[in-house]
Amino acid sequence: MASKTVKRPGFTRRRMILAALGILVVVIAGISWKRLQTSSTSTSKLFKVQKKNIAQTLQLSGKIFPEKTMVITAQQSGRIVALNVKEGAKVEPDDLLFTMQLEAAGQTELQDLRARVRALEFEVGSASKLVNNKSLVKDLIGVDQVAREESELQKLRLELASARERLSIMESNLGLTQAGPQASKKEGSNGLVYVRSPIQGIVTLVDKRPGDFVLGGAGMGASGSDIGGGNDRMVMVVADMNNLQVRIKVMEADLRYVKDGLPVKVRLDAYPDIAYDGRVEQIGGQGRADMKAGFTYFDVYVGINQKDARLLPEMNATVDLIFAEQNDALTLPVSCVLMLPGQSYVRLQDTNNPKGYRYASVETGAVNATDVQIVSGLKEGDEVMEIDFASPQIFEVAESPQIRKETVKQ
Repeated sequence: MASKTVKRPGFTRRRMILAALGILVVVIAGISWKRLQTSSTSTSKLFKVQKKNIAQTLQLSGKIFPEKTMVITAQQSGRIVALNVKEGAKVEPDDLLFTMQLEAAGQTELQDLRARVRALEFEVGSASKLVNNKSLVKDLIGVDQVAREESELQKLRLELASARERLSIMESNLGLTQAGPQASKKEGSNGLVYVRSPIQGIVTLVDKRPGDFVLGGAGMGASGSDIGGGNDRMVMVVADMNNLQVRIKVMEADLRYVKDGLPVKVRLDAYPDIAYDGRVEQIGGQGRADMKAGFTYFDVYVGINQKDARLLPEMNATVDLIFAEQNDALTLPVSCVLMLPGQSYVRLQDTNNPKGYRYASVETGAVNATDVQIVSGLKEGDEVMEIDFASPQIFEVAESPQIRKETVKQ
């Protein structure tokens, strides 16, 4: 009877190779991890504690807008005949902005008032001659009669002054030119009015085109938030660029840091490398609720000291409010200080520690975007290691026996 050969369970050649490879991978991974730790420690940048001035800032965003803006309209309704400027044009006082044709009612009212002024001027002239002539013969006709004529003349003069004032207001609101008799005749005969700029500035918005109808309404000053398209009365907007402001929103919790006259640095999103000096000029007197964000804020207006053609309305700006400054303070870069609630730590080189470093607690003071003030725990010239905040090593702070001991004491 033939016997069967039974294979005993054991490692085959293939299994032995796989096992050896697995062990090799584990060993290599351990060595690599050790080298990574050593390399991380050895390549960490070192920074010295040094004295410097450190400013505490509150960084906020806002928009540039002119302190003075004029919305240009006309008092009487009419139709735009011609636009004499384009958006972005620089204008001086009395520069022609646009020409419009008054509607029939507006033309009649203006012409009637001008006719009344001319008639009163004629009556005053005639009455003056009459009074002068009668004054020569007052002894013959009597002083009382001359006095009555003078009283009538005075009434006519008052009426003429009142009519001239009303006409002046109407023409001023309409922007009518007073440059010369030829222009006045043209306006009076065909109902054309020439609207001119009341201020020096830049045309920031043109809201109408030739042929558009404009409802009557006097020109008025307006803030940047009051200006927008689609206004039947508005034709264009002229902004006085001599005084520019940045309007920022300051949260209620940060309002304690803001004071009138506080120095600021203004940077434009379009030109981030340029910093403009400025100061806080006005703090809003009433808080506003941002329902979406869930907080209350105050409008703060910051004036820009410099003049630059690159500064334009509605530009986005970043404002650094400098609310405190420490001179000759011990400082470190923010990348070297781990700031936790109630305590801050730095990483020091330590040859006695297997990791090559240890964490030490420090007391910090002022903080800005680049530096941290060191109040105690280090002295000038001490070297600390940069902290990799993306590394899991920062969690070693909580595991340090010394740190845990300090935490218990607190």
